[in-house]
Amino acid sequence: MEADEKRIQTELKIQKAFIKIVKEKSFDKLTISALIKEAKINRGTFYIHYLDKYDLKSHYEDEMILDIKSIFSNYEKPDSLRNQGNDDAFLQLFKYLYRQRSLSVILLTDFGSDFINEVKKLILNLARNNSIKDSRLPQRFASEMLTQDILNFLVYWLMQTPVLKPQKIYEIFLYTRKLTPEQLSYKCF
Repeated sequence: MEADEKRIQTELKIQKAFIKIVKEKSFDKLTISALIKEAKINRGTFYIHYLDKYDLKSHYEDEMILDIKSIFSNYEKPDSLRNQGNDDAFLQLFKYLYRQRSLSVILLTDFGSDFINEVKKLILNLARNNSIKDSRLPQRFASEMLTQDILNFLVYWLMQTPVLKPQKIYEIFLYTRKLTPEQLSYKCF
């Protein structure tokens, strides 16, 4: 039990150091030396857990993907008529990202990464509506517009100061899903 607690504490130190350095500099400028200095651990301790900084980042991405998959498989997709205000998958996603907001922003702003593409696939699978077919809009364009819009919304929300609580942003999110682009544009001015 004590070994598990020590491992968890080390993981937390590494994660806090990772977030701080990547926020201040960038992932490209992150070095293991800076990370272990910030985390106040020795080099050997880092290498017990990870191969390099890419393995560390991959660990965070994989963990977040598994958590999002779990949320999406354990909660229903939002339904404006049935689940209003209930715990559906998007509300749970917002709660999760809020708790992990610093790490979430770092990972969700790594545009073009495999992680972003995987998150888009998860969102698309949850939001899929097979009942509407329209040959005027190719599926790949509709998919990109939907998923990128939701990702942009999430990143914008998480980067605000102060960050709105998950329930409030969820209500805004649901409301915007019902608006046409024209209706939304009226809210911009």
